[in-house]
Amino acid sequence: MPPERIFAACAPGLEPVLARELSALGLDARAVPGGAEAEGADAVAIACIGSRTADAVALRLFDGPERGLEAGLAAARRRTGSAPLAVRRQGGRATVSLDAAGAPLYKRGWRARIGAAPLRESLAAGMLLFAGYDGARPFLDPMCGSGTLAIEAAAIAARHAPGAQRRFAFESWPWHDAAATAAVRSRLAARERLPPEPIDASDRNAGAVRMAVKNATAAGVARFIRFTREDASTLRPAPGSGLLAANPPFGLRLASEVAASWEALGTLLDRLPGWTCLVLAPDRGLERRLGHAPARELRVRHGGLACRLLLFEV
Repeated sequence: MPPERIFAACAPGLEPVLARELSALGLDARAVPGGAEAEGADAVAIACIGSRTADAVALRLFDGPERGLEAGLAAARRRTGSAPLAVRRQGGRATVSLDAAGAPLYKRGWRARIGAAPLRESLAAGMLLFAGYDGARPFLDPMCGSGTLAIEAAAIAARHAPGAQRRFAFESWPWHDAAATAAVRSRLAARERLPPEPIDASDRNAGAVRMAVKNATAAGVARFIRFTREDASTLRPAPGSGLLAANPPFGLRLASEVAASWEALGTLLDRLPGWTCLVLAPDRGLERRLGHAPARELRVRHGGLACRLLLFEV
């Protein structure tokens, strides 16, 4: 089969992470503003079923000078019939694309309840991939909330494809090769394993822990995660090294409560020599309460807010 050309969209800031992920899945990919362009056999199926960071995938039907757009559209309409096409013009060039995923890819299907500005599953996975997490070291989320980071960590560690149980818009296209897509699913499923290292998640709020357990069960990874109710300031992780990932509270909560949470996280970091710690922080200076300087950072957007992924080597 000829290679397919796709554009995969992601949260602003995660473009390099997405391009590396698609490359690891076997596609020829490069980061571009807003996502990544990729090419390869069965690229649509591979990206929709296997990408954790992408929010959407589009098949590129035309990409060239704007003067060729009319002919490109005519060829695309002959191929796709009445399917809605997306046309983009910029700098004298034009693209014609067809939505391959349908529903947003970050909607994994396991979230039992949507809270205020929840951490998107794709952003959580992108955070972990930015930190180089692959399941080969222990994982801890001390402020797990509804469990998004821990659930994505478990899926990464178990090598469970995020779209394994979903059906996508491209599977209804008249020219869809069902056998090729089934082969992609089988190839990704053959990589699954038991996570080799512990995955721990805790929260001081009992309701949050119950919700996290419910979500992890719906995601099929509850057996891989040890959930506990505990305050971050009193956690005593086992000696060694691993990855801590946290999305500490910020936003509309009481300023004193937010400050206390960040200070509790800083206290925990003091007890984690040898660990890598990943924190999603708003552009509000709250990270100063951690008492550590980040080794690396990446600017992203979360719920429309400018944030940074801060990576600490304790």
